[in-house]
Order: sequence, then structure tokens, then C-alpha cells
Amino acid sequence: MHTIKENQSPISKQKIGDIVSENYHAAGVFKAHGIDFCCGGGRPLDIVCEKQGIELSAITEALENIAWKNQESGDNYSDWSPSFLIDYIINTHHNFVRQKTEEIPIYAAKVARVHGERYPENVEIFKQFVSLANELTEHLKEEEETVFPMIKRLSGKREAGIVLSDEEKESLKKELEKMVDDHTGAGNLMANIRKLSGNFTPPEDACKTYQVLYRNLAGFEADLHKHVHLENNILFKKAEQLIAV
Repeated sequence: MHTIKENQSPISKQKIGDIVSENYHAAGVFKAHGIDFCCGGGRPLDIVCEKQGIELSAITEALENIAWKNQESGDNYSDWSPSFLIDYIINTHHNFVRQKTEEIPIYAAKVARVHGERYPENVEIFKQFVSLANELTEHLKEEEETVFPMIKRLSGKREAGIVLSDEEKESLKKELEKMVDDHTGAGNLMANIRKLSGNFTPPEDACKTYQVLYRNLAGFEADLHKHVHLENNILFKKAEQLIAV
């Protein structure tokens, strides 16, 4: 088990989500070491490393070697207004989810039907992805029809110097908590699918559809991680600041 040392880098005490919020390229470091930066973004790096038995110094060194000041402007999500960030999330990630939750089940159903007897894990992968797709469909609808408009409206009021009512603050707080819970559920389902698929590794005799399915699942997970990160660790934190005072 990894032991925390007194003279560790200041990064070691930061929350994982905050580190990725400062520079999304840090996500690659965490992904390479199996560290959850989206749903688990609220945990301090040193505690996570200790719990998972990961050498903390290796992580902090990799993070410090990232060119923090040479990020592309498009990566500075933390600098974006809530309204602009919401539009980006919908146009980029929500649209991607809608496209892939229609496409992937077609591949998954075929693989389960053709290869399910020999590789029964694919039957469960199909079932779990359909559950994930259904949950995300409802989740996206609630965000776009309720949560995001609420954030935009309250953000506009604060910018205009209007004091938010206690009722408005409480309503937004409850919605944010529910969205985070939804994200955790989606993340758990995706983690189960990854485990069932052997980290999205098809067998050597896999047909083209089998291979395409697993590549799509891997891409879907990568997008979901970034999607959840942008909401949990950046957008919702901005929303929490609206109701903090």
C-alpha cells in the first residue's frame, strides 16, 4: 500500500476533478492509471493513490510535466460562462450520446445473438447498454428541459445583480444533486460493461461487427467520462457558486 509522504507536490492534495478542470490533458494521466476523474472527481489525489495502491510521485510527476500554459483555448472550459458551456455540452456530448445510443444497440444485439452462446458476456453487455441508453435518454431530456434552462436563468439574474430567492436556490440544489446521482449510476453501468468486455478487448476470432461494437463502446466511455467531467466538475460547480450566497 502506498504511504503518503510529507514533502509531496501541492498537486497531491488537489481534488482530481479540479486538476482536470485546470487542464483536460490531465485526464490522460488519470485514465492511464485507472483513476476515475469524472464521477470520482471530488476525491483528493493522494487519498485515491493510497486507496488504489498507486505510486503518488509517478502521478504528480506526470501531471507536472504537462505543458500547463500551452493549452489550446478550446480546452479552457473553466473560463467559459455557464451558458456557453451548456450549449457546448448539448451540441457536442448530448448529440453524440443520442447518435450512439441508437447505433450501438444494433451492433450489441447482433453480437449477442450470433456470439452469445460462445461468449455469453455479450448478452449481458447488450442488456446493460440498453439500460444505460434508456437512463441517459431521460437524463438528457431533464437537463435540457429543466436543469440547463434553470442554470441559464439564475446565472442571468446574478449577472444583472438580482438576488436569488431561497426557493430558487433550493430548487437548483436539488436538481444538481439528482444529476450527479444520475451520472454515478451511468458511470457504474459503463464500468460494468468495460469489465464484461475485458476492457473492450474482443477475442481473436471476433468478426467485424464484434470489433466495431467494442471500439464503439470504448469511444462511448471516453466521451461519457469527458461529458460527466464537464458537468460535475465545471458546470455544476459554477451553478453551486450562483447559490452559495
